[in-house]
Amino acid sequence: MSIIKSHDITLYGSTGDYDIILRPLNDDHLSLLYKWGADPEVVYWSDTGNVNDFDEESTRSIYGIVSQNALCFIAEVNGVLIGNFWIQKMNIPEVSAQYPGLDVRRIEAEIGEKDYWGRGIGTAIVRMLIEYTFCGENADVLHCFSADYNLRSQKTLLKHGFVLCGEDDVEESLRSKKEYHYRLTREDFIQRRRFMVSLDKIFELPINEIQPSQLYISDGKLRLVHNWFDPKDKSNFDPFP
Repeated sequence: MSIIKSHDITLYGSTGDYDIILRPLNDDHLSLLYKWGADPEVVYWSDTGNVNDFDEESTRSIYGIVSQNALCFIAEVNGVLIGNFWIQKMNIPEVSAQYPGLDVRRIEAEIGEKDYWGRGIGTAIVRMLIEYTFCGENADVLHCFSADYNLRSQKTLLKHGFVLCGEDDVEESLRSKKEYHYRLTREDFIQRRRFMVSLDKIFELPINEIQPSQLYISDGKLRLVHNWFDPKDKSNFDPFP
């Protein structure tokens, strides 16, 4: 029986210098999870306030439980497996209670291969996960956490449109005193994707020069248009009837 509950979703991205593939995490990757969990420096940057390394038993327990309600990925960069990332259904009742009736998720990130730190890879992967959370999973809210000392994590979240929405005291930790909460809603995500076309970029064609393919789009593309543009704003959304 498998320890990690896997899935069939694969995501593709790039930084320009690095090709990124997020593949389903499975039991074949446990040896890497053991290796990364035994590195105190990796744990320092990936687990808020934890003062211990993760032994193999605790690693199996964590991933066995988390994967039941999360999409867990192994990150492959230019053919090398470098870390693991989750899109997890919110598992903290106090946070879920802030969003009654909404689908709330959280992202967890770990780059275990330290040679790949500081190259913009984590930022690119977080962007891929945000896009899939809202566009693929159709979730309502992303609510994420960062230790007070983890400025890199905080900058990444802010760069992607998250806002600081709370903080908690961290007990029994030698590393952090606070855990910060960051939120990004689907509405805010969509708003960041919208843009206004300047007048100098707008062109017109006589009706007899418009091709049929320019008049019709698929249902899927129409849904994306409604996400990207606000139908109530006639300055950037004025389709043919």
